[in-house]
Formats: sequence, C-alpha cells, structure tokens
Amino acid sequence: MNKGLAIAGGVLIPLSILGIIIGVVGIAGHGPDSENILHDTELDGNTFVFDGNIVLLEVYAKGEVDCYSYSVSVTDDLYEYFTKNCDAGTEASGYTYLGDLEIVDAGDYIIESDGDVVIIDADGLLAPIFVMCGGGICCLVGIILLIIGLSVGRKAPQVVVFQQPDGSIIQQTNQTTVQPYQTTVQQYVPVAQATSTEVVSVHQEEVTTEQVEQTDYEPFRFEHKNKP
Repeated sequence: MNKGLAIAGGVLIPLSILGIIIGVVGIAGHGPDSENILHDTELDGNTFVFDGNIVLLEVYAKGEVDCYSYSVSVTDDLYEYFTKNCDAGTEASGYTYLGDLEIVDAGDYIIESDGDVVIIDADGLLAPIFVMCGGGICCLVGIILLIIGLSVGRKAPQVVVFQQPDGSIIQQTNQTTVQPYQTTVQQYVPVAQATSTEVVSVHQEEVTTEQVEQTDYEPFRFEHKNKP
C-alpha cells in the first residue's frame, strides 16, 4: 500500500464533496434580489440600457406565471436577444424564470412582455458552478488516488515446490521460505560431494596399505637342494 496516495485520496474526497455541496447551495439560492437586478420594467420602463460589462443576463417575470405561454421579446430593432428556457433556472420567491439574454455589445434594447419583468446580473452563478464542477472532478481524482494507493505495493505470492523423500511434491505460497530452502540446497550439495570424495580416498588408502603390508611381510621361500 502506498500511504501517501491513499492519504491524499482520503483527504481530497471529503473536501470535494464539501465543495459540491457549497456549489449546489449557491446555485439553489440564486435569484433576483436588490443587489443583482439591473432593470425592472415596472420602475425603469421598457428600455434596457446595457453597459456591456456583464457576461450572464437572466430574465424573470414578476409573480408566478406560465413560462410557456408568457411572451417576452428584447430587441434592438434588428435582432432578437431573448432565449426562452422554461426547463432550466432556479425557483425564486415572487419571480418566475423565463430565459436568458444573449447580449454582448453595449447599447439600448427594447423590452416587450405580457407583464412586468426584471433583468438580473447572473454572473454570481459562475463561482458556485465552478466550485461544483471542480468538486466533482476533484472527487473523481481522489477516488482514483485512493484506489491506486490501496492497491499498489502488494507483492504477488511466490509458489515454492518441495519434493519429499518419498517422491511427493508440496506446493507452498510462502515467500519467506524461498531463501532458506535455496541456501540449504546450496550448502548440502558441496557437503555431499566432499563426503563421497573422502570416503573413496580413505578406501583407496586402506587398500594400498593392505597391499603394502602383505608385500612387506610375505615370507620369501628358498629351495635348498641336498648334495649327494
């Protein structure tokens, strides 16, 4: 086990989950308020003056209305910049999400709607969205690190085969027995060879000694002829 990777993954996962929760809460709490409302047709009329410094613009109707049947149009006498999106957005107390404005250039834009609407600065959504997406990616990375940290460093067991004197074979998956077994074999072979050599040498010396003794002590026989 790689403790460093395992610990990094274990720490990264809960932090990522916390980031996802913060992001979801931030998105769920998004909606028109006194700080992000840029234009209110009830107070500011039907001409929206855009300065071009905002990326995301959203349109909400005041009160609870049917988004699908509610008519809204934002133009500059040439193009339509409003995109209805009734299946997205977040619920906001006292407002109904209608869609987004895709405006880039600064200028004056005419608003036509079935009722009063507000245009809000939705750039506040960028931070929660980034935190939520980043938390999801980091959580995935943390899971991968945890799995790798727990799985690496494990040594595969080695199978050792022992042959018994009766010819039977025993298999054992104990890695610690490999080295002693090898050492025993390496030590046993020279000893066996040395013993055999010594026995042969001793036997030869005994035979030679025996022959010498017989030769030295064998009596000489002389034949004597009697003279007439």
